[in-house]
Amino acid sequence: MKGLLTKDFLTLKKKYGITRVIIDLAIIIALMIVLESAGSIYISFLPLPLEITSMIISLTTCDEEWKWNKYAISLPITKTKIVKSRYLLAGILSLTGLLIAILVNTISYFCFPKYKYGFYLFIAFASFAIMLLFLAFILPSTYSLGVNAGFAVMIVLLAILLVLGFWSRLTNNSIMWFVVDNFEFCIVIGFILDISICILSYILSRTFFKKKHI
Repeated sequence: MKGLLTKDFLTLKKKYGITRVIIDLAIIIALMIVLESAGSIYISFLPLPLEITSMIISLTTCDEEWKWNKYAISLPITKTKIVKSRYLLAGILSLTGLLIAILVNTISYFCFPKYKYGFYLFIAFASFAIMLLFLAFILPSTYSLGVNAGFAVMIVLLAILLVLGFWSRLTNNSIMWFVVDNFEFCIVIGFILDISICILSYILSRTFFKKKHI
């Protein structure tokens, strides 16, 4: 499995590189300057989840172009471990996204202290939950129908996220206030749903991959 992870990290390094990192950093700084206190919220809920999910989709694209999966199943490693390594990578990338979200929200707290620090931490962890949910829906789609299906799912999820954001804004941030008023309940339910969906996602991906490469 270590070799599979190494291959994926090398692929990401080749496809993204330092130029992409500089561009992403410039976008984050620009949003922080223009949007001020709201910048960290937009960064946490849009660019970060999109960047993390796009990395996984890019890897799937490379796998299809290089016929990687046909080669991988000939290696002395089980199909379960092949799928597990991709989910492990998705988890590592999501954790990296969480660290970036915490950093961005911490900077926002000190530069634009509009809310308490606990609110900014909540935004960072909510971003982490969204990353996991995006990946939990995208990965089974790619294993079942290919990279185009995964990309379509990402667009649909993004559209849903935007609609919820606009609706909440039109209703005076009703979603945010509901979470604040029912914080403990939302945290518990959100955690259970996130974990359950991720586990189901892994089971489906493993099943689809095994059926595809009998």
